[in-house]
Amino acid sequence: MATIIKLKRGTTTPTTSDIVSGEVAVDTSNQKFYINDSGTIKEIGGSAGGNAFTTIALSDSSIVADSSTDTLTVSTTGLITAAANADSDTLTLGTATTAAIPFTKADGSSSNIDLQTSGTIDQVLTNLYIPFTKADGSAVETLVVGSS
Repeated sequence: MATIIKLKRGTTTPTTSDIVSGEVAVDTSNQKFYINDSGTIKEIGGSAGGNAFTTIALSDSSIVADSSTDTLTVSTTGLITAAANADSDTLTLGTATTAAIPFTKADGSSSNIDLQTSGTIDQVLTNLYIPFTKADGSAVETLVVGSS
């Protein structure tokens, strides 16, 4: 006579009160297997395979994946650009070749200051200066971020 082994099963992810350490359970609605690993419920096998990323640490905060279907979105502004290459799985961050800074003149009218850049972002910021021309035609440098 054959021995039949039945795993615990339900229609949701099991909790530590559903299965003891080392015990396996099946979520029949999502068709996923789980194990209680010393008090932590972990998904095993199946197609999910875990989170694509867990944590991306930044200098002032972190981005944390909540599930295996989370999508990391890269947003760019100002002089920062981002280009993705799906074939090589590469994300390249760089500097825009042009950018515009909104500017309000003394008479209340406004226009953009058009910038053209080249090099890496640290080179652009280190060497950034914006020359202005006064009404009398003379030039004045009013903004200097750094010098090379």
